[in-house]
Amino acid sequence: MDEDRELGAAALLRVAGMPLAAWAAAGNPELFAQVADHARRDERRAEHARRLAEQLGSVVVPHPALTAADRRAVLAVRRRLHSGAAPGPADCGLLGRLPAAADLAADAARLSGEAESATVALRRLEAAVAAERERVGALGWSLVCASPVMRAFLDEVDPGAAADVAGRLAAGESWSGKRLRKRAAYVWRALGRAAAKTTPRGWVGQVTLLPVTPADANGGANGGGNGDGHGGAADGALLRLVPPGAALGEVAAQAVENVHGVRARLGALDLRAADPATVLALAPLHFPQPAGAAPGTGVLRCWVTDPHDRGRLRQVDLRRSLPLDHVLARLAGGPRPLGDLEAALLGTAATGAAPAGTAASAPAVLRGFLAHLLGLGVLQACAAPRRRTTGWLAAEGVRARGTLPQPVPPPAPAPSADSAAPAPISGPIPSPIPAPAPASALRTTGSAAPADDSRPWFTDSYRATASAVSGAAARQVQQGLGTAARVAWLREADRLAGPDPHRLPAELAELTERPCPLGEILARHLPDGSCPTPPPPPRRYTGWHPAETPGSGYAGLLAHLSARAGSGPVDLDDDLLDTLGAPPAATALPPWPLDCLLRPLPGPGPVAVLETASPAGVLDARFADALHTLHGGYDNLRSYRAFLASVERLSGARFVELLVPPLAGRAANAVRRPVLTGWWTGDPDPLPYQGADGLTARYLPLERITLRRVGPRIIAEADGCRLLPVHHATRTPLPPYDVLVRLLLAAGHPAGSRLIRLDGLAEAFPDTDRLPRVTVGGGALVISPAVWRVPQAQLWRPGDGDLTKVRALAALGRSAGLPRFAFVRAVPQPKPVPVDFAALTAVALLERICARHPGADLLVEEMLPDPGGLLLRDPVHGGAAVAAQLLLRLPFDQGAEELAEPAAAALRGEPDVPGAPAPRGRATGAVSTHHRS
Repeated sequence: MDEDRELGAAALLRVAGMPLAAWAAAGNPELFAQVADHARRDERRAEHARRLAEQLGSVVVPHPALTAADRRAVLAVRRRLHSGAAPGPADCGLLGRLPAAADLAADAARLSGEAESATVALRRLEAAVAAERERVGALGWSLVCASPVMRAFLDEVDPGAAADVAGRLAAGESWSGKRLRKRAAYVWRALGRAAAKTTPRGWVGQVTLLPVTPADANGGANGGGNGDGHGGAADGALLRLVPPGAALGEVAAQAVENVHGVRARLGALDLRAADPATVLALAPLHFPQPAGAAPGTGVLRCWVTDPHDRGRLRQVDLRRSLPLDHVLARLAGGPRPLGDLEAALLGTAATGAAPAGTAASAPAVLRGFLAHLLGLGVLQACAAPRRRTTGWLAAEGVRARGTLPQPVPPPAPAPSADSAAPAPISGPIPSPIPAPAPASALRTTGSAAPADDSRPWFTDSYRATASAVSGAAARQVQQGLGTAARVAWLREADRLAGPDPHRLPAELAELTERPCPLGEILARHLPDGSCPTPPPPPRRYTGWHPAETPGSGYAGLLAHLSARAGSGPVDLDDDLLDTLGAPPAATALPPWPLDCLLRPLPGPGPVAVLETASPAGVLDARFADALHTLHGGYDNLRSYRAFLASVERLSGARFVELLVPPLAGRAANAVRRPVLTGWWTGDPDPLPYQGADGLTARYLPLERITLRRVGPRIIAEADGCRLLPVHHATRTPLPPYDVLVRLLLAAGHPAGSRLIRLDGLAEAFPDTDRLPRVTVGGGALVISPAVWRVPQAQLWRPGDGDLTKVRALAALGRSAGLPRFAFVRAVPQPKPVPVDFAALTAVALLERICARHPGADLLVEEMLPDPGGLLLRDPVHGGAAVAAQLLLRLPFDQGAEELAEPAAAALRGEPDVPGAPAPRGRATGAVSTHHRS
């Protein structure tokens, strides 16, 4: 066997496309401090007025020398003072002429003078806030104009925005006007996305490959240190994952054609004139009904893309004629070239020869028959999306030219058999092959998609760097992850102790120990009416929850945290978790490689923020091809393949990749992935997902898969071989594919779906205003940043002016102790928004959140790291600091074969897992797994 590859020899940095300081430049702490100071002076003056009112009531009002008229006037002044208002000149004059108020008149005059000065200061602040709006609007626009990253991003998300802003400015409109105010808010939201978030997208989220040094290297010049010890052993025992000040290098990009557009073009292909090399495959969802019907009987039920709305599926039922059955049989094993299909079909008795006297020849009749099936969507023409990759360009050169490398798509090719959309099919299908007649009306499933504003090409951007991840710091993260897994185990154990913890979806609950064909299950649960079924709400991470079981370990953990609410950081150590009954880390962690998404932090203090730890091979899937092209390989891909192959060899089960087509043009980029398994199922056409490499694996038709249930476990099999479905994609499929994915992934490896995520602590404490930062591993790993709960009532009223809103923001930050930089979301909202609480831009952001979730509390989470704590520098932006996430595969220093042994052992304890690999051959569907390195 080859040398056992380390699972995490490489890591990926996901880098923001804009400097965080550019986004933070919208802030004006001095202005907010002036507003806050003015508000504090107002509060002190109001308190002074109320004390003066008390003195008038106790000294002046009961004075016997006071006339009734003067007493009424003093009482009126007293009421105004009690409300916090300062005395006016007339009030001071009244008190000045009353002997009984002689001792208070000077105090009232002083208070009145302060109020007059405050009024003048208020006018200045109103003018300053108005000027600030102009400054912020102009600044945002200047950043867009100066940055090719922002120009590219705006052109992508709103192609008309830049021209609209330029036209309005040329017409003399100001940033305080309604239209440009909205545009400014939009520009700053885009800047926040480009600077504070690092999810790869075009040029606003870039990907960098870097090695992980051995743990015993302890940093070093390229191993997480910078040559002088910093980053390798900073902060005593806590190390840095990447050296502070590490610089990004060259720039490259890859553009991939939108799968949606490719398939739309191929769907209009006229097979009667197509090249024999054109590859054909069956529609992904097709099943004979009833299952097991004899050839030539029953119907073929298909769910195909609606050509008029490619975000919807329609159901097509075709009578199973013998010619149709022969086509199905020839394509059952996966895609085939049209010429091979013709050669196979023209030799069958089913096609026959054309009757004497007909003008049509057998090949023309067959071509017309296949063209008809293609028009119905029962067949699909296959082609890999085109890909174009630039070479590496120096970052300094990109900055100097002010333009980004563009893998420009080639000009539209001339009409040809495999790339153009010729005239639509017309006229009847020539005999003797009858066109399959629909057994029922066409039906549509799925939800209506929004207007298709998808791009013809998707671009991903890449950076080079000479830095490396410190293996010693990675080991600290690995140890911290073990503790985090113990915390997650306590939380999950409490959730499973609640009512009906193992409730299965309807399509799984009805399974029994008898194997049931997948097609039968889908037929019972996929919609078959003319009214489309709306997609279910996406499954969102719900965070922590109040304890279900009093006295449980999780309840004790919440009590421990509750006792420390409002204090400094709380570290959860292994001794505490031992007392709460958490299993050891080796048990809590799944025997599966995990991709940890981390936010590296500077010293002193924690090493990183843990965002998620999810099954390997998903978050990096779409970048594998470009990383191979640009770097000559991707070590993590090779080691993960070796891990899957070792589990197969040790357990006898087989992994099968589930390919599900994208039903929205904007999500089409997310289905790309490398070849990781020897088999695939779902969509018979692997080219949009894996390119030409996809054809090196073997297709397993869905109709050959059966499911059964043994206790709580779902078992998938094909020809007696245990299957372990996997789905290395990030998008949740739309109906009806969501049912298919749910069915098959329920039969996956039990360790291959584990997710560790521990933010969202506020959901467990709905009545607590502030919760501390929570760490594990002796403070090495932040699992839940500090969070504040802010009721919307503490903000401003809808009709308030800008100064009142700024004043409310300043007061809120002071009273609640909010950090300047934070991520904010409403309680049910999944995605946080970066907010600078010392910037006028915060007003529009908070109003937008409140408008979408009226009445919901706002959760304010500290931004870690903030703009002053970033580790990476980008020469494209003159060396400015940029935000980054690190995708670190753990265990990084363990071999694929070593981890495969416990993963296979976890399967051997389950029912009906083969003790040895299935024999190679088509009878069992088993093939050896072989991949290119």
